Amino acid sequence: IPILHPQYSASIPSPQYSASIPNSVHTLIASMKNLQSTLTLWSTSRASPDAVSDAYMQFGVGFNAVVRAFEGSGVDTSDLHQIPTRLRAVLETCLGEDPCPAALEMYQPRIRQQLYELLQGLKAKQGAWRSAVAAGL
Repeated sequence: IPILHPQYSASIPSPQYSASIPNSVHTLIASMKNLQSTLTLWSTSRASPDAVSDAYMQFGVGFNAVVRAFEGSGVDTSDLHQIPTRLRAVLETCLGEDPCPAALEMYQPRIRQQLYELLQGLKAKQGAWRSAVAAGL
C-alpha cells in the first residue's frame, strides 16, 4: 500500500472550504465503508490486494480533502494526521496474510479502532467548525 503524504492547508478561513466540509466528510465516510467492504471481499479471495490498496488510496484522497476543508476553515486537524499511517500499517500486515476470513478477523479490531478514532475526531472537528461558523469566522 503506497504511503500517503497529505497536503495540509493552514490558510485563512474561507467560505469555499466551509461549504465543502459536509460533502468531504460524507465522501470520506463512504470511502471508509468501501475500504471495509473491499477487505471483506479480499478475505474471501474476491478482491485482490491491489483492490484493497486502491480503496485505501481513495480513503486517503477523502482524508486529505477533509483535512484541507477543516484547516481551510481554521479548524486544526493535527491530532488526526497519524490515523492514515497507522491504518496503512495494519492493512499492510493484514494483506501479508493469506486471504481468509480468519486473517481479516484477526486484524479487524485494529482496523476498526483506527476508523473509530477518525470518526470521533471528525465529530469533534465538526463541533469546532460549527462553533467557528456561528461566531462568524
